[in-house]
Amino acid sequence: MLKKLALALSLTLPLAATSCDGGDFTVPSKDLKPGGVFVTYVQDSNCEGCNELARRDLIQAVDGKEVKTTADMKAANITDGQPHELTVWDAGDSVVKTVKITATPNESMPPIKDAPPFWYVGAEELDQAPEGWARRRLFGHAAPQLLLVSVDGGFVNGRDLYGKKRLIVFFDWATATDRQNGALMMQVLQKAQADLAAAGVDLMFAQVKHVSERERQPMNDTDLRAFFNDNQVGQAEGGPLPPPPMYRMPNKTEDNPTRVLGMEGAFTFYEAIGEAPNIFILDENGIIRWHSAGVTPDASGEISNDTVYTINEAVMFALKKL
Repeated sequence: MLKKLALALSLTLPLAATSCDGGDFTVPSKDLKPGGVFVTYVQDSNCEGCNELARRDLIQAVDGKEVKTTADMKAANITDGQPHELTVWDAGDSVVKTVKITATPNESMPPIKDAPPFWYVGAEELDQAPEGWARRRLFGHAAPQLLLVSVDGGFVNGRDLYGKKRLIVFFDWATATDRQNGALMMQVLQKAQADLAAAGVDLMFAQVKHVSERERQPMNDTDLRAFFNDNQVGQAEGGPLPPPPMYRMPNKTEDNPTRVLGMEGAFTFYEAIGEAPNIFILDENGIIRWHSAGVTPDASGEISNDTVYTINEAVMFALKKL
């Protein structure tokens, strides 16, 4: 159904697409080949010995028992306050080493309960995203600092992204191409929303100001609702359909630094998003398993519109590979 939707939408709103060639791509498949559990970020709090771990290391065993997935690592219960011995592929030196740790839950990450001393994800789980274009700078990170405002009221920060699977789109409206890209992605999300909900994937469609030669002030609630009304799926394509949950950047009154929280220290979404539109797919542990920026063409040629292909691939990933 989604593939047919993509083909139909590609005929309704043609645009001059941009491609995300180049850029800062991270975590190639070769770095994950040793296997195990990929260390995304070390908090080094409430943990003796964790300072010997670093991002990109691969934990291959805990107390002699092989670990390959996030679930395996959770089952090892390394935060029980008891000594544990980790067998680790040291990404910096390309050697296997032993790290001895004693850890308790990190209490400095509210509202996340029982946070571990480092964030992690199975190497094979992380390696499912298309290499290159879906692995931009935030790929393989735990959700950085963020603050967004829902048009229905309330705030969402980076730590709030922990606990549920998410598909998030950041679009902009500085240029006609930005607005067209946002409209197409929103329409695909409207069509896919029921399937994603059934799969336990929450949606967030957010207007975020990107760096641009034609910068424009971020939308307010009225602007965002008007954007939906003007660009929603029409009757000919099966509408009307509900909007995806919509968000925007905080205004000066709302932008309180105490609300801006994340899972990786002072690192923020905004410093690493790249060109609009951005798509992020996060697993329930807050790990970014997909980050694309801009749009990319369909190598098979089946979907002619690059924007529709990009969001369609992200939706299928969220449905099948989270």
